[in-house]
Amino acid sequence: MDNLVENVRRDGEVILLTLDLESGQTVSRVGLWERDVYVYGCSFKVGCIGGVWTKEEYRGRGYATRLLESAIKRTWEDGGDVLLVSGDRGLYRRLNCVAAAPYRLFEVSRMDVEKFLKGEVEPVEYCDEDLTDLTRIYQMEPIRYHRTVEHFKSGLDRRHWWPLWPGWFYVKHNTYMLKFGSQSLAYVVIQPSNQGGLSGKIAAVCEYAGSRNAIVGAIPWIFERYGVEKLLIWVSPFDVELQYLLNKLGLKSEIGDLPGHTIKMVDFPRLCEKIRPYFEVHLGCRKAELLKFKQENDVFTVEFQGQRLQFDSRMIVRLVFGSVEEAVKMPDVGELTVILRRIFPIPFPWPGLEAF
Repeated sequence: MDNLVENVRRDGEVILLTLDLESGQTVSRVGLWERDVYVYGCSFKVGCIGGVWTKEEYRGRGYATRLLESAIKRTWEDGGDVLLVSGDRGLYRRLNCVAAAPYRLFEVSRMDVEKFLKGEVEPVEYCDEDLTDLTRIYQMEPIRYHRTVEHFKSGLDRRHWWPLWPGWFYVKHNTYMLKFGSQSLAYVVIQPSNQGGLSGKIAAVCEYAGSRNAIVGAIPWIFERYGVEKLLIWVSPFDVELQYLLNKLGLKSEIGDLPGHTIKMVDFPRLCEKIRPYFEVHLGCRKAELLKFKQENDVFTVEFQGQRLQFDSRMIVRLVFGSVEEAVKMPDVGELTVILRRIFPIPFPWPGLEAF
């Protein structure tokens, strides 16, 4: 057994958990970025995991698992409710991370673009003077991460690694403000593919916010600007306006879980307390107050006036955020079953520039 020391240090806002030899050499590493998210005015905390790495000659010894367990513990201690992992492999699945949080993928072809009316918005490459507008537009999104001006500025001034397409791209030079006259209505961040035979032929909307009409109106321009044959757009099932606008143009979509990521529940009762106002909207204050949530080891319990349903750590994620990979089968125990189908799933924000 190697004589290793577990260390924690910071690289900006990212917490780096490492296993180091006595010489100081790092042999395994996990990055943790703790982020607040907003879902219809309710806030909860997500621990974002990325940069998981083990030096080749030290692999297969459980070092990454050890660090991930430490990251989960750290997330819980810091008030985190959910873990979002950049990646989907056996290492994460063994820790009960699962595919969840469905999104609809629209694949827009050059032929499809012929159906689009010429948009009245003018896409303009982002410049530093647009920072205030960019921040304002994102802040109006009902499902989003908490981002400050500093977050946006650092995020735009760097190269970005997006898990869907392993490859870097410069954010600022691929971010466009969609303007009508002097007013900024929306923005889009485009990631061109640099993978082998797809290079120059396909691009994806890495992130968008603001007027959905403006975003749809800018799609023909994106094809012209990048010279691609296909554009990929992931849309939340809760974003009914953008879905409607794309469907109206005859575009179809395929639904799948949040691509390139897996999710783990860290503290179910705490999460539910934080989003209780969301429950109140759908159930009324009295019924929401009578809902009780418990978590003990791998058993997650929901109770309502003597009725009870229990889930394991995988199924609780699929219940709360939805899942295409495996749907939750709930027995009919009465009103509690009806209530859970009414309040779940809840939206999960698109990682976009938060992915790392």
